[in-house]
Amino acid sequence: MLALVVLLAFLGLAIDVGYVQFVKTRMQTAADAAAIGGAQEIRLSGASGAAAAAKADSALNGFTDGQSGVTVAVYNPPTSGYYTGDATAVEVVISQTVPAFFMELVGLASMAVRARAVSHLTSGPSCVYALDPAANGAFSASGGAAVGVSCGIVVNSSNGQAMKASGGAQVTAAYSSVVGGYSTGGGGSITPLPSTGAAVESDPLAYVAAPAVGACTWPSQVSITTNRTIDPGVYCGGISVSAGAHVTFNPGTYILKGGGLGISGASNVTGTGVTFYNTAGGGYSYQGISFSGGSVATFRAPTSGPLAGILMFQDRTIVGGAASTVSGGSGSIFEGALYFPGTALTYSGGTNSAYTLLVSKTVSFSGGTNVNNNYSSLAGGSPVKGGAALGE
Repeated sequence: MLALVVLLAFLGLAIDVGYVQFVKTRMQTAADAAAIGGAQEIRLSGASGAAAAAKADSALNGFTDGQSGVTVAVYNPPTSGYYTGDATAVEVVISQTVPAFFMELVGLASMAVRARAVSHLTSGPSCVYALDPAANGAFSASGGAAVGVSCGIVVNSSNGQAMKASGGAQVTAAYSSVVGGYSTGGGGSITPLPSTGAAVESDPLAYVAAPAVGACTWPSQVSITTNRTIDPGVYCGGISVSAGAHVTFNPGTYILKGGGLGISGASNVTGTGVTFYNTAGGGYSYQGISFSGGSVATFRAPTSGPLAGILMFQDRTIVGGAASTVSGGSGSIFEGALYFPGTALTYSGGTNSAYTLLVSKTVSFSGGTNVNNNYSSLAGGSPVKGGAALGE
């Protein structure tokens, strides 16, 4: 009889442990799904909805936050592990107190079960995006431009001539994905030929939070015509560099509150670890970013922090504003993302940049350039993200 009691105790322990393991397995599946769902929400719509998306996926897998003793905690970025500095990573921790069936007889009424998962966004294969849903020539190359794109081109326009190469322009890319159609004429070519009828892709940088815009550091346009070094801040009225000036931009975020950024007159500008946020407000009207007159630029985006890889960032609330022209002279470097989701961008330059990302309403090329995709300087890879992958 004593042996039987011992055997029954071990049997009860085995049943309870087996049940806890069963719950743990289901809970881990829910945590994995929730973490992936949260990361995908960041890619599609930004970080604000990541927690809700993760908790919804957890509930679909049987673990609803606040019900049956279940707690679902969502952290972006994660609070521990390898991805604590990754703004695209989502950590999900699910916990529940599970009642014991047989072990209660020996004083163990319940057991705590916990599962954790971390998912992060991986680098996407494309680096040129034309987001306009209907424009003719949403992506265009003309004037004999030789455009080499080391990665993919995405054109969201459903127009029959959404992607165009004309006037002897030669476009070569890893691939081109077009919702509508394409056209070549006047000696223009696209290699390989685009894939048409593609699905619309969302804004690949929607997850990047816009920087805060504070009070004016400089209340009127800063016009520079001599050699000078300037600091980050809020430039109300924008920045103008001309007359061959050599200007060094110290690292940081430059808020262009109206007035934009104008570089002209064979000027030379440099800046490492810089981001230009182009916006408007407070009586200061929006203007584009313009490089012209043979000016030479060496600009590199930050390699860490919330704006890692972002060189130029147009305020998303501005739609259809003034176009921007980024056209540096020989040897210019534009290393980072040129992000103009609501306005047009003309680009030619930056051939020597390790990587460049062009994400704009429409994009056109009027001169020769290479768009490279060497993201080795960025710990998180390309700012343009593809799918979500489990990391922990």
